[in-house]
Amino acid sequence: MQNRTFYIVGGVILFLAGYLVGNGRPGLVYGQAAPTAQGGIPKAYGHLVAAVVNERGTGLVFEDSDGTIRMTTLTGQVESELTRK
Repeated sequence: MQNRTFYIVGGVILFLAGYLVGNGRPGLVYGQAAPTAQGGIPKAYGHLVAAVVNERGTGLVFEDSDGTIRMTTLTGQVESELTRK
């Protein structure tokens, strides 16, 4: 009986301590006003179809209304382009 009471009281104390430590120092976080990397992907590339990971990082795949498929980096640099016929 004493053991069970000890575990219950200990659990309540640990819970309250964690709650107080977690809420003791609230942080205020602001989002960036503007992105740091100025890439820019033209709207003429079409709609985003997929995102892939390659040796250069993350690549984005776009398809426009003509069926042209473009693979770009996150900065907007075209890596490859395929034209459907």
